[in-house]
Amino acid sequence: MIAARQAEPRIVSDLIKDNRLTRENLDRFRREARIEGLPLVEVLLTEDVISDEEVARVYAEQQGLRFLDLTRRPIAEAWSLTLPENVSRRKMVLPLGESSGELVVAIGDPADRTAINAVQKRYDRPVHLVVSPRYQIRQHQKQVYGEARRRGTQTVDMGPARPTMVEVAPGGLNMVELVDSIIDEAVDRRASDIHLEPEEDRIRVRLRVDGRMLESRSLPQEIVQPLVSRVKVMATLDITERRAPQDGRFQHRSFESEIDVRVATIPTVLGERVTLRLLGVDRARLGLGEMGMDAEAEQAFERLITRPYGIILLTGPTGSGKTTTMYAALQVINTIDKHIITIENPVEYHIPGVNQIQVDPQNNITFASALRSIVRHDPDIIMVGEIRDRETAHLALEASLTGHLVFATLHTNSAAGAITRLLDMGCEPYLVASGIIGAIAQRLVRRVCENCKADYQASATERDLLDVPAERSEVKLYRGRGCARCLRTGYYDRIGIFELMRMDPGLADLTMEKAPTETIQKHAVEHGTRTLRMDALAKVQAGVTTLEEAIRVTTADIL
Repeated sequence: MIAARQAEPRIVSDLIKDNRLTRENLDRFRREARIEGLPLVEVLLTEDVISDEEVARVYAEQQGLRFLDLTRRPIAEAWSLTLPENVSRRKMVLPLGESSGELVVAIGDPADRTAINAVQKRYDRPVHLVVSPRYQIRQHQKQVYGEARRRGTQTVDMGPARPTMVEVAPGGLNMVELVDSIIDEAVDRRASDIHLEPEEDRIRVRLRVDGRMLESRSLPQEIVQPLVSRVKVMATLDITERRAPQDGRFQHRSFESEIDVRVATIPTVLGERVTLRLLGVDRARLGLGEMGMDAEAEQAFERLITRPYGIILLTGPTGSGKTTTMYAALQVINTIDKHIITIENPVEYHIPGVNQIQVDPQNNITFASALRSIVRHDPDIIMVGEIRDRETAHLALEASLTGHLVFATLHTNSAAGAITRLLDMGCEPYLVASGIIGAIAQRLVRRVCENCKADYQASATERDLLDVPAERSEVKLYRGRGCARCLRTGYYDRIGIFELMRMDPGLADLTMEKAPTETIQKHAVEHGTRTLRMDALAKVQAGVTTLEEAIRVTTADIL
């Protein structure tokens, strides 16, 4: 229980700061701890003042180990069964699987040397410890060993691991382990990006989680080059080239999850900066409802994507989920009788049964050149990753009028703005009016954390923003109080908000007249289109997100 005693000051100060523990109660709990001969942390756990997860995160931080949430991780049962049940339960340890040639073992108290020794003596292979909440370890023990008893499975011996070569940087840091741990932590925290940022006296590691940046760790300045070189090796980049930007990719296996990692490097005055974009395969399998479309919008969208021809435009800034929406649509219509070809930059997810083309300017594969070739390959459905110029726009519109269903993205603020953007590019109004069958604008808002979700009565100002009738004096809204699961933010994960506009005769007439975006938007709303702000506020009242988040994400769209 050394870690428990070391963790006490940090946990106590956090509890007092969050008003979850008073000085008077602290004195009482300390007396109980002395009488019972237990660490204070154990008493706080028993009294439900803190959670196992909070304690585990502090243990991990103090011991320099990785925290692992087992609720989001599949476990290799065969490996768990290599440790006898009595040892696993008594020492609060559980083998999880293999990663980079090491056996990964979850432990409840990383300062318990007897537990660590018991594991190391059992296995003739390197052991990599991660810290997990004890209640999660107990749940998996119950599941794994209980199921094994029902099947009559015995504990098995997996044998020794083959030795592996490692890369060691100044200070004795293992670069293979370090990069793996950075990526694994990002995966555990649901990060979309990892930023390795060199500074004068350190290299800062930051993660983008739910659209917001947070600092993960700081590393010594002298390991900048070995760390960057390791990432370059993984992405098959030139480690000797430090003055020019490079792009690459690699796959990383984190336990049972396969992660596609896109790498971009760029030189700065303090060294090379690296950004890693994490693309989980599960994101490519999301359904339209899972992404946040309400039932009415989902049905309308499905009617559009089952049309035999026409162009559907998806709009929004970078990182708003447009590509994920297109992939979800392709999953719906990807049947054996359909020939689907995509042109993307880059190909983010591989979809079985779909022919996907990567933009490669060095070999003259651009959106426009690929699109000219694609139409000669008899496709039924074409996906264009992005329309950036008049040539690509013109070719996409022509394809939509010659018997093809086309999906494409544009960088505009609203669905109505997609029409005026194409007109501004120089596309003929009759092509735009005839080709477009629908346009969707979308954004991502953070979801209220279900673990710490609490309701409250909306204020008069909040009721006005929600446009609630005056006779409704009480309106219940929701927000997260902040917990270990959501990293004290009150939010966990994100969900889409959507603005779906279908082309009708009135919109076609306005397009032919080259009407401004505001006029097109007004007509669309009058004929049933729900704007991004409307959809966001509906999700506020449903308790999915907060009013603050809805306003933050949609403010620019109503200015």
